[in-house]
Amino acid sequence: MSRFMLFGAASLAALTLAACGDNMSSNVLTAPTTDIASASPASAENAAREAQDFVNAAGQASLVEIRTSEMALEKSSSADVKAFAQMMIDNHKAAIDKLKAAASAASLMPPADVLDDFHMRRINDLVETDGDADFDADYAALQIDAHNDAIKLFEDYARDTDATAQLKMFADETLPTLQVHKAEAEKIRDIATKTDKTANPS
Repeated sequence: MSRFMLFGAASLAALTLAACGDNMSSNVLTAPTTDIASASPASAENAAREAQDFVNAAGQASLVEIRTSEMALEKSSSADVKAFAQMMIDNHKAAIDKLKAAASAASLMPPADVLDDFHMRRINDLVETDGDADFDADYAALQIDAHNDAIKLFEDYARDTDATAQLKMFADETLPTLQVHKAEAEKIRDIATKTDKTANPS
């Protein structure tokens, strides 16, 4: 009983000091804030890591589309394919410039200027498929697959509640262009398929 009374007296004293503006009250109130602050660095580090992953992946997506489109300018004899390829080069070079600016504003590393092994294999597959005769159809199919991957990447990051503001804006602004590219690549594929059927009737 005496211990309970002592606890009650101590609590009353604490409340009295708090009412008088004693510094003890501010210590009690700031204790939860310290816990939140201690969790913030880990959360910020995770967001920064995801942001850098997005920068790297988005950069690779644009690079593979540029490199394969440069091949299309050399190998294709179709005016439609060449026009599409030039659009890919121009738009994705502009996208890389915007991505670099967004990464810099977010204090992140810029995207790499060289392709990684996975994306190099995509280019090698295009070279090693059926030769130049079916290049247009293979190029269009690769562009469709690449843009499907890119659209998912950008949509996922744009929806991420922890997304870095500069990169979220970049993703939101770039998505419509990627969707247009995919639709145009599908038209190129259809044209190439019809051309192949005309040239090689069954």
